[in-house]
Amino acid sequence: MILACSIAVCQGSVASGRAQPSGLTPIVMIPLHEGDRISAHAYQNDHIDWKLPHKRLEHFVQAGVIINEERHITSVFHATVVSVDRSGAVLKVDSRVTAFDVPRNQLTTSSSTFDVALAPDNEPRSSDQLSVADAAMVGLPFTPAMPGHVGQRWRATVHVVTALGSGAVSFDHEVVGFTNGLVEIDVVGRGTITGVEYHLPKLLPGSIELHGTAWYDPYFGFVSQESYAIHNRLLKPAEGEEIGFDERLTADVSTRRI
Repeated sequence: MILACSIAVCQGSVASGRAQPSGLTPIVMIPLHEGDRISAHAYQNDHIDWKLPHKRLEHFVQAGVIINEERHITSVFHATVVSVDRSGAVLKVDSRVTAFDVPRNQLTTSSSTFDVALAPDNEPRSSDQLSVADAAMVGLPFTPAMPGHVGQRWRATVHVVTALGSGAVSFDHEVVGFTNGLVEIDVVGRGTITGVEYHLPKLLPGSIELHGTAWYDPYFGFVSQESYAIHNRLLKPAEGEEIGFDERLTADVSTRRI
C-alpha cells in the first residue's frame, strides 16, 4: 500500500484506472514527481473474539466483560509528494480516521500527519511496523516497460505487526488477468505471530492468514486497489476447547492520483 501507517490507527493504499489495450504491451509509466497529490480511502471491519472454555467464559460474560470486540474503521488520506530520487519517493500524508466501537457504542475521530518513504516500486519500504494489509504488495517485480503477464508468480516475506503481536508473513502472488487496464493479482499470505508485545507468551506462536486481490495500475505505476480477508489466531487447546484470541479482519482500499 502506498500510504501505510500504524496498525493501531489505519491502513492505506492507492487507486486509479486508465484503460490500456493489453497488459503485455510496453507502457510509458507516469512517474511520481514533487508536488503530485494522491488521495486514498480505506475501510476495515475488525472482529476479535476472546476464547475460553465455556464454563470459565460464562463467568466473565456475567460480569459484563466484553469478549467479542468489533470495530468499523474508515480512513481518508491526502498525500503530497515532497521529494523523489533513485531510492524512491517521500510523501507527506494527512489522515483522518473514524472508528466505531460496536460493543461500547463509541465513535472516535482522529487526525494525524506523517511521512511515508516509498521504494522505487511505489510500495512502502519493508519495516517492522507494517500491518498485514500494508505489507501484502511489498516487493513488486514490475517495471514501467513490463507490467507483468498472466501466470507470473512471486513471493515476498515481510515482518508485520498485528493486533495480537508481531511476526512475519510470506505472500504468494499470481497475475491472473487484466481488467480495464489494471493488472489483477491474487494474493495469499501465511505466517506466524512470534512477538510478545501484548504479554501473551504462553499463546505463542500464533498464525496469520491473508487471502485477497490487488489491482496494479501500470500507467501510474502503483497498486490502485486492494481487498483482503485476514485471519489472525493466538489459540491453544484447553480443557477440550480453546483459549486465546481469534481475529478476523477485512480491509478494502482504493486510491487515485489527483
